[in-house]
Amino acid sequence: MAIWDQPLQTNGFGNVKQVSANSTKCPNCGSNMVFDPTHGALTCGHCGTLIDPETYDQIGSFGFANPEREYGEHLEISGEDLSRQEVICNACGAQVITHKNTAATICAFCGSPAIVARRLTREFRPDYIIPFRLDKDEAKKCFEEHIKTIDHLPKNYRSQKTIDKLTAIYVPTWIISTDCQVNVAGKGKMGKSVDEEYEEYYKPDGNNYSQLAYGRAFFRLKNVPFDGEKHIADRLMAAAEPFNFNELVPFKGEYLQGYLAESYDELPTDMTDKIYRRLDKLALEVCDKITFGYDEFKTSSDMSTTKYRNQDIKYALLPVWFMSIQYDGIKYQYIVNGQTGKVSGEFPYAKGWETIENAGRKVKMESVSINVAIRRVLYAVPLIAYGFLRAFGRSNRFSSALMVWLFNNPLESLLLAILIGAFIFGCTKIFPKILRAKEKETIASFDKASPHDLAKPLGADAYFDTSSKVYAYETNGKFQSLESGWSYGNMEDFDFKKAAPKLKDDSLGEDATAFQKEGEARGMLS
Repeated sequence: MAIWDQPLQTNGFGNVKQVSANSTKCPNCGSNMVFDPTHGALTCGHCGTLIDPETYDQIGSFGFANPEREYGEHLEISGEDLSRQEVICNACGAQVITHKNTAATICAFCGSPAIVARRLTREFRPDYIIPFRLDKDEAKKCFEEHIKTIDHLPKNYRSQKTIDKLTAIYVPTWIISTDCQVNVAGKGKMGKSVDEEYEEYYKPDGNNYSQLAYGRAFFRLKNVPFDGEKHIADRLMAAAEPFNFNELVPFKGEYLQGYLAESYDELPTDMTDKIYRRLDKLALEVCDKITFGYDEFKTSSDMSTTKYRNQDIKYALLPVWFMSIQYDGIKYQYIVNGQTGKVSGEFPYAKGWETIENAGRKVKMESVSINVAIRRVLYAVPLIAYGFLRAFGRSNRFSSALMVWLFNNPLESLLLAILIGAFIFGCTKIFPKILRAKEKETIASFDKASPHDLAKPLGADAYFDTSSKVYAYETNGKFQSLESGWSYGNMEDFDFKKAAPKLKDDSLGEDATAFQKEGEARGMLS
């Protein structure tokens, strides 16, 4: 039996029709289409079209409007491209596009002077561009100011000669916007069970428990960039984000004069794995903010699935100042956002200082372990107190003396009871929360990049489309809406960062159903 005649794996998105690769053609270009479980759709490897296998509606595309073509017998070089040339590095193979009057004497990526200029062999047709806002002097100033914030650099690393190597480059970038549907699975926690130490060592009760929970969420991610070239590391380009895409303008050749520009060497269809890895991460970050009525909801990436529709792809050039430096046998690369001035890269330590910094991190990790142990003891205070009372209660002499003292000192007895109650309440309710907040703060500091390290990639708050509507509701394990669940949705004023809707003045009317009243009382988000 042929592979396309076998039952399709749909990752929880419902039944799909069995299709034949020989009979299902792309409606845009006529090429054969195949089902790809990663996309959850029929895909065209030629033009990137995505088709819903159940409805046969187009749900998006990894193609783009103006693909470049090779110059050859059937395509003459355009008048606009006659004013451009390719500069090829014989050392590392990098290819950049320049105006024919722009001189390039060394390779911006490896520093080699072995470069060759030639006429373009492929059309150069970006759709959009963000023009440079910073000239070289301004970029150098940004880099110098950034270096001042980094302690323990080698003394000779701040030289002007080093900074003069900054080169302006337009980087080819695929900018993707997409609607997201996420089948969310995770652990919902209530009360003290939000603390992992309590959850692990103490029994759940009516107020403190955790359970597996499911939901479905719909929202839109907007303008997520993916660089389409191989000579600048993906991590380095991600460190230069964010770019203000409101400043995208249609591409004109005049913007290229005086600058280098790379031509893409990876199409969106070549990098779908990379694209979906990042989109999945951002989508689950959004879902982490939705609590589904629990005090805390932790998304499980292994149990959750994502599906994307209505992809929109733009091909644009983004401005960066780039520099590659060889120091002590290691190549360091730096990037300055040519629009915002943000600087990022990995910086070496002066001798011995990296060891000292690692020792400091080890001390912080030890403090987390101590914090955990103290919280375990605090949660056990009621049991410890009960154990003491049981032990002393077995002594008739002690219990008799205690009863006489309590009878003769009623005011002092009341104050003592209040103090004991306050102590136990503080130990089990207040102090563990303070310690847990401190632990979270310490752990978060581990995630923050050191000034010597590359900047961390941006999170979902940078790419969540606040102008689109958000819809989420509880489901069962098959991601079917629960009749008794409460749905939250279609709120244009959804605040992603706080993950809560703004309060509205209007309240439910007299004709509201019990289901609606329950939903208003419970809420969907924390």
